[in-house]
Amino acid sequence: METPAEQPLDHNTDNLPVLNNQGWKVTYQHYGRVAAKNMNANASNLESSLDNVYERFLNEQKLDEDGIKQRIRKLREELLQKKNQKEGINTSLLSVGQQKEAVEDRIERLEIEKVNLKDNGAPAGDDLSYIIGIFITVLLTFYLFVFYSSSGYSAFYGVKQGSLGFINPNVFAEAQHKGGGVIALIILFPVIFLGMGFLIHDALSKKKYLFISGLLVFTLIADSIIGYKIAQGVHNNEFNADLTKDQWEFHMVFADINFYLVLALGFVVYMIWGALLHYVLHKHQERQPDRAQEIRLENMDRKITEQRQALLEHQTKINELKGEAAVIENELAAKEKDVIGYENGVIPVNISLLQSSIGEFMMGWFSYTNLMYPVDANKRTAEAKEKQKEWLTNKILSLNQEH
Repeated sequence: METPAEQPLDHNTDNLPVLNNQGWKVTYQHYGRVAAKNMNANASNLESSLDNVYERFLNEQKLDEDGIKQRIRKLREELLQKKNQKEGINTSLLSVGQQKEAVEDRIERLEIEKVNLKDNGAPAGDDLSYIIGIFITVLLTFYLFVFYSSSGYSAFYGVKQGSLGFINPNVFAEAQHKGGGVIALIILFPVIFLGMGFLIHDALSKKKYLFISGLLVFTLIADSIIGYKIAQGVHNNEFNADLTKDQWEFHMVFADINFYLVLALGFVVYMIWGALLHYVLHKHQERQPDRAQEIRLENMDRKITEQRQALLEHQTKINELKGEAAVIENELAAKEKDVIGYENGVIPVNISLLQSSIGEFMMGWFSYTNLMYPVDANKRTAEAKEKQKEWLTNKILSLNQEH
């Protein structure tokens, strides 16, 4: 037994009846099969059938007076809901916008704090002075080593005839003949003064000025003794060579140029070397990375990254809310047009429902085509799809222009 919707139509034209001869409602799909049969599934004749489908669709959308009032009432309720949604979105936009501005302010403050932290912990930028200081300090270290090796040897083992005492170019060769102990002495003796120079640097860093004064006094006394012994040795060599008739006496040291040369070339240079050593070591320490500062900078970077992520999330949320607001704005405009249309007797067309009805009709068309024309069904179906797509596009465009 056939279903009511599948009973045949008693017509041979392409008109669109709503009821068949038994009074049953004809579906769009059934009409699609009938239309395909009457048109021999020829897509070139599809447009007139689609127009008939559209006319039936419009007739089905018509409402009586009560129906129109109910539809207007429903649309106004929907308009109110949409307006409330829009207000909620606007409130959320304002709130998220304020949160975004607060995050931007926090990022700016963190960036400023980071710059200040770097500036406060940045080493001095005078690289040239630092390099020159290292160069001079190294050379003076070699000089003091040679000076105290030579002067110490002369003070302990006497001044060689014809020598100035504090400058003996053959000191290591002479020490080699005297044994390993003497070699060790002239090598290790300068270390005493170099070690005191390092202690002066450490004391300066800790501001132990009394201790520094003691080291300087000790060095001055040691240099004075060396100067005295050298001055005495040089004078005795001159006395033995009959270059002077006066034997050495203590007070002569204050008139001997060799004594003052030892103090100038020893103690004064030693003080200069100590100051340069402190400068170089202090600058080196300044240039070393501060681990505590590195940790603070890392934490600062982490906070900035977190804030930038929060900023990105706020911006994404703002974009989403703006998108929702735009959609609701379009829906409000469409519903307001529908209300105006109903109030003025112009029934608005439901595009989605129209597309659904056309789709049902085409399903019937395609089923008849595949059944009756299996050989070239794909070609006929493709042509019908293209024709239907073109018709529907033009219809929707004309509807939009009307509204």
